[in-house]
Amino acid sequence: MIGHQRWLAPMPLASLGYLVARGQGVHLPGIICPFRSITGVPCPTCHLTRSAMASLRGDLGLALHHHIFGPPLVAWLGWAAWRSLRQHRLALPLPSGPATAMLLLLLLLGYWLVRVAGWTLLGWATFPVT
Repeated sequence: MIGHQRWLAPMPLASLGYLVARGQGVHLPGIICPFRSITGVPCPTCHLTRSAMASLRGDLGLALHHHIFGPPLVAWLGWAAWRSLRQHRLALPLPSGPATAMLLLLLLLGYWLVRVAGWTLLGWATFPVT
């Protein structure tokens, strides 16, 4: 089972380190969104990395401007890092059941639909350029 491999324990902390470094302007490789590249429409997680980086810098306003799920993601990664290092294995706190997972998915998709509708129909700057 993947969660029992000790070498995976630092992964959440490494993810936080990556976000901190990117937020400080260090050029690191990243993944370009294939959904946006193909469709021209931002995906449900577009600007989530930028939001997480702003959260780690303490700029909550900018973080929420980029994506409202950024600050909770950073909190979750911090919790996962603490648990994983303490337990010496990858310990990701996941939703406690299918209903919770479905609720989180519906919240993310609902937020995305509002952003896309505002962006396409009303000209909102819901997907900032910078």
